[in-house]
Amino acid sequence: MRVDMQSMPFEAGTFDLLLANHVLEHVDALDLALAEIHRVLKPGGYAVLQTPYSRRLHNTWEDVGINTPQARLQAFGQEDHVRLFGRDVFDRFAKVGLESCVQTHQILLANRDADDFGVNPLEPFFLFRKA
Repeated sequence: MRVDMQSMPFEAGTFDLLLANHVLEHVDALDLALAEIHRVLKPGGYAVLQTPYSRRLHNTWEDVGINTPQARLQAFGQEDHVRLFGRDVFDRFAKVGLESCVQTHQILLANRDADDFGVNPLEPFFLFRKA
């Protein structure tokens, strides 16, 4: 089932867990998508919102004028991305009521081989909780 993250066809408080693995960098209206994620989660529910992220950027970089596949590849690293998240990503998610439970894979999988799990041990695991 394909779902528009900006307008999900589910009742409020439907899910204990929502996975959006490398989705939010593709969504045109990020604030709508985040509000929808918050809406469909049950209180105390979790959302895994893995996304490309740059610690070097203070702010998420997006520009609606960057609208061709070639320009998006150059700016955001992939032809169909519309933004590159910066360090403000956690604040942006918090504004809709998603509490950060973010940790690195190195901490979460301390006794596991990162190669076996196919993760970068230094990459953050983007886990958020609806209060």
